[in-house]
Amino acid sequence: LLSILKPRLNMENISIFCGAHEGKNPRYAEDAKKIAEILASKGINIVFGGGNVGLMKIVSDTALDNGVQAKGISLESLHKLELANPRLQEIIITKTLLDRKDEFMKRSDAFIVLSGGVGSLDELAEIMANNQLGLINKPVGLLNTEGYYDHLIAWMKKAVEEGFISEANFNDLIISDSCEELIEKVINHERPHDNDWTNRLGI
Repeated sequence: LLSILKPRLNMENISIFCGAHEGKNPRYAEDAKKIAEILASKGINIVFGGGNVGLMKIVSDTALDNGVQAKGISLESLHKLELANPRLQEIIITKTLLDRKDEFMKRSDAFIVLSGGVGSLDELAEIMANNQLGLINKPVGLLNTEGYYDHLIAWMKKAVEEGFISEANFNDLIISDSCEELIEKVINHERPHDNDWTNRLGI
């Protein structure tokens, strides 16, 4: 096993993908705050969507309040609406969603997905697909607050059963309903060697 694993990564910046709304269950906001607090306690900066709304605002404000950086990556169209958190010292503006996701992948050592909508789902799928194709090799975690992602996880398991997602690719996604456990698993996750990505394709 040791021969196919790389050393654990040095984590400096972790992307957090999450909703531009807080959702109806207060646990979503509580977990967003807790995730940012734990990462800040470890000296890890946060990369996020740049917004001053919803869970994004909670994540970025908490990071800044606890002494680490919050680096925003925003779309030009959203920036024009002045939706960015004004406290940010660094914000990258992109013209397209594809450019935005490329910036996330370049600037992050790992990724954590919190509760969110279509945008968060899109970003999760993008990271998983890039890992699967060997374009990146970085940990990605899914926080399943109050079972929010139960149906998505069930679909993934069904896709594995039906042969559309490889078991290796599904197992590459780190899933937990505990903020502390998820962060520890993401930080300490040993990655496959870069040339071992074909196993995740299942072909």
